[in-house]
Amino acid sequence: LEGRALVEYHEVRATSSYALGDIFLGEVTQIVRGLNAAFINLGLPKEGFLHYSDIGGELRPQLALLSALRNKKPLPDLSTIPITSLPKDGNIADFLRVGDWVLVQVVKEMSENKGPRLSTSLGLTGHTLVMLPLSTDIGVSHRVSDPALRQAWREKLRKIYRPPFGIILRTNGATASVDTVQAEYEQLIRRWELFIEELRDRVPPVRLSAEDTFHHLLSDLLNPPPHAIHVSENQLYQELTRYLREHPLQPPPTLRLHRHPEQLRGFFDHEQARRTLLGRTVTLPNGGYIVIEHTEACHVIDVNTGSLPAKMTSVEEVIFQTNILAAHEIARQLRLRDLGGIIIVDFIDMKNPEHRQRVQERLREAMRSDRAKHTILPMSEIGLVQITRQRRRQPMELPEAYPCPVCHGTGRHAYPPDLLTRIQTVLGGWAKKYARIPLTLRVHPLWQTHWRSLYPTRAGWIWGIFPHRWVWVEADPFMAISSAQFLTPSGEVLLSIE
Repeated sequence: LEGRALVEYHEVRATSSYALGDIFLGEVTQIVRGLNAAFINLGLPKEGFLHYSDIGGELRPQLALLSALRNKKPLPDLSTIPITSLPKDGNIADFLRVGDWVLVQVVKEMSENKGPRLSTSLGLTGHTLVMLPLSTDIGVSHRVSDPALRQAWREKLRKIYRPPFGIILRTNGATASVDTVQAEYEQLIRRWELFIEELRDRVPPVRLSAEDTFHHLLSDLLNPPPHAIHVSENQLYQELTRYLREHPLQPPPTLRLHRHPEQLRGFFDHEQARRTLLGRTVTLPNGGYIVIEHTEACHVIDVNTGSLPAKMTSVEEVIFQTNILAAHEIARQLRLRDLGGIIIVDFIDMKNPEHRQRVQERLREAMRSDRAKHTILPMSEIGLVQITRQRRRQPMELPEAYPCPVCHGTGRHAYPPDLLTRIQTVLGGWAKKYARIPLTLRVHPLWQTHWRSLYPTRAGWIWGIFPHRWVWVEADPFMAISSAQFLTPSGEVLLSIE
């Protein structure tokens, strides 16, 4: 929450078979030259996707390490193997083959249509730093903005660095002591060495590093430190107390336990917020609103004024103020819904170039607090803004929701006479062929009701759909409204219309 406004919402799914940041030992199952990518078996419902651009110089020492493990040979001295970048215009087939073992990390979670996106650049995340196995990188988080502090830490990190284990200082580490950072660095190196020992007698797929989702989320959300943390379970309160004791934050947040869930619900209604953030329309304080639509290619956000106020100085001023409010709300909705990929925002057209510039600046300012990588392109003369944003977590859905059986998500359905014409055209021949046996027509209940109002009926029978015969019409609420099935008395489907 920022003030009383919900800006981020996370759900931890106990049934998930993996999490963002998990490291796997996988096996290459397919090389697709056209995509310059490989598919990796991780033991998940969908294979992981590894693009050439997500392969770094760590691949060479990694393959040498895995070859030794696979062939039961002594492990090579990885510090002696050069870690050099791969050619930018290279081909993945020159470095990987089907059947190769490879260590990968999940950098983008699985979606409905795609498997998880992977990278060979690995990172073990701690509270103060990220340790990068098989890497020479030494750096400081871009959120540490003080140039002198950044330079001072780079010099300290060079003294700590032990090849081939790269190190990136996190924002929390900038206020920690060198001893604290070094101790965590050595701890993460030992953790990596234990992973390698675990692989000696294993074959892929292996989930090597199961990120502690709770602590991983905490590490992310507590950077920078919040003003307060509210919890409703004593066990969670104790765990947070222990975490904050081991990883003190500056300034320290207030930790408050609500002993009854109703108390926390009064402070923050979880279910109401959950349903609100899945809505299609979001109202703005001045009566305007934005509409959020999703397609396979992109997300589209449309800004509208709503009803114009009776007393207004000028239409242009109302449009400008609505766009300013929309820019702030759009930035919040992108974080809240974690919209990723391409987002097209259609602001209300503004004639004044200065107004367009100020709305663009307001959008950039509102998105500065967004931890996801994003790019905002300049606004066009007609008010279109293109945003690219990296999705950080799985899209959220209501567990009780399911695809609409009427329109299959299109929002449109066939006109009743049109479907009847299709049924009579496609199934007319079958009706003649089976003229002597009773037949069943299975359709959505809407059509059953509509036809019963047009034709003579007797119980579930309807006369007139086909010439000179009765047809039993069976209603199925889970059928698409544009579909129909022709069945025999035994239930055999003779023909379907989709």
